[in-house]
Amino acid sequence: MKKCFASLVLSLVAMLTGAEAMGQCCFTKRLGIFNHLGVGVGVGSTGISAELATPITRFVALRAGLHFMPGITFNTDVDASYDPVAAGIPGANPGLQYTTVDVEGDLGRSPQGSVIFNVYPFPSGSFFIAAGAFFGSDKLLKIKGHSDDLAGLNGSIEVGDYNIPIDKDGNVRGGLKVKGFRPYLGLGWGRAIPRRLLNFNVELGAQFQGKPQVYSETGDLEDLANKSEENDFHDVIKYLKVYPTLTFRLTGKIF
Repeated sequence: MKKCFASLVLSLVAMLTGAEAMGQCCFTKRLGIFNHLGVGVGVGSTGISAELATPITRFVALRAGLHFMPGITFNTDVDASYDPVAAGIPGANPGLQYTTVDVEGDLGRSPQGSVIFNVYPFPSGSFFIAAGAFFGSDKLLKIKGHSDDLAGLNGSIEVGDYNIPIDKDGNVRGGLKVKGFRPYLGLGWGRAIPRRLLNFNVELGAQFQGKPQVYSETGDLEDLANKSEENDFHDVIKYLKVYPTLTFRLTGKIF
């Protein structure tokens, strides 16, 4: 996916630099196709972004970007369980034993790519409708923790409707992931390629990423026998089928 995006960006840059050489062509001047290049830097709920933009017609601009989400971490206790009989503890009573494990959640994401079209209903105005897609970086939330008490006991922690196993050293790693390709819709105010040197714009939108899925890096997932609605990750799974975005962006005109 990253290679595809890199190829797309390189193709776009090559196309744009070629378009600069054709800038005096009557065809491109009349239709406003690839006759300008803009650059934008932004910050918002998708992290820090960098974009290139070019007009396709007087009504539409094409944007291609990369988005970097810095690590935002938090700690929480999650329910954990183990079977003392299966673990070979002498004199243990049958049945699961329950405890808690402190885990760290990390909202940092690998770079996301995006290809988005800005549609300007009024070519001379700043209001636009955005449509396109984000792709790559399917890890929405990374979870890791450690418990000396559960090392070697084949225990697990509860995340959503699943158990993530704790390995023999007492470590547990997993999290929530979403679709790698996420359609996007938004509304905004501001020009992707400003008429003057610089322009400020704001954009409110949503990525349609599907229901987050639990994944494990320390063993095979197991369905919870008795599904609980009380662990901390149910709300994330339930409500983040759509990922809301708000971005503030400064755009500049290269040519």
